[in-house]
Amino acid sequence: MGYSEILKGTDSFRKRNEDALRKIDKIREEFEKNIDITRYGNISVFCAGSLGRGDIGEYSDLDIFILSEEKGCNVKRIDTLELLATAIDINKRLEYPEFSNDGKYLHVYSFPDMLDALGAPDDDVRNLFTARMLLLLESRPVFNDELYKKYIDRTVKKYFRDSVGKKSFRLLFLINDILRYWRTVCLNYELVRNDQSKPWRKKNINLKFSRMLTVFGTIMPLIATPSPNREAIEALTKKTPMERLAIGLDYLGDNSMEEKFKEFLDVYEEFLKLKEKMKSKPALDKSDDSRVKEMPEIFSWFLYDCLTHRKIKKYRKYLIL
Repeated sequence: MGYSEILKGTDSFRKRNEDALRKIDKIREEFEKNIDITRYGNISVFCAGSLGRGDIGEYSDLDIFILSEEKGCNVKRIDTLELLATAIDINKRLEYPEFSNDGKYLHVYSFPDMLDALGAPDDDVRNLFTARMLLLLESRPVFNDELYKKYIDRTVKKYFRDSVGKKSFRLLFLINDILRYWRTVCLNYELVRNDQSKPWRKKNINLKFSRMLTVFGTIMPLIATPSPNREAIEALTKKTPMERLAIGLDYLGDNSMEEKFKEFLDVYEEFLKLKEKMKSKPALDKSDDSRVKEMPEIFSWFLYDCLTHRKIKKYRKYLIL
């Protein structure tokens, strides 16, 4: 049995992913009902976070990103206000928690600006880097799917700009950008850690599980695939991070890690249940402390074993150097 088959047969994963898809259908229905596609055919909306990862829980929030085909300087303020008001109204109507940080990152982002900023020093200042990474790593469209697909295609194409006529092409541009995102979220956590008024402990737990899975679950098939091409990478964007990890393991053709993979899935489900248990608490219950210290070790060591597998020779050194 392959790793993808093991994942499909895991009840907890299947249920959460199906729940996420049902919720996404409702969100899509609301956006399509409340945004005039003839007027806003130049924007697409996607959700990220637990909805994008397919691991939604009872208290998951709605992470929304609105991308416009227009340059930022050409996005009309009145259109921005209307779109943001619609998103806020839908969030309330579907009874999701309020947008985090007082809606600080709820914005109409310019896709051309986001693409032009790829590799630029200021792309993360405007949150364009994060928007681009989440588009690739954990997004699902909820409005204007066709434009969303074009965004994915054009973004992936940018990472393949040096591939023409080169048999030795390697996905280092994309891999380095994803690793940069990982370093960014790690540093962002340190900033939160300095503010005792914020629930830093929960951020730490998310970092050690869902964030780590999003990043390294995606890197796994990128470094394990025998023939990287645009079509294969675009197909991966349609998968959840956990599905990508399973695909990467399938590429290796080594069934010796199957039992550890099942344990990995169990630990991740335990983490998700812990998140639900915590709800809005700023800290963990003391009774959970010892297990919370043990779980990330199991989780991260399995990912390490995957990424440093003996069959991954071409890319292994680039994860370090």
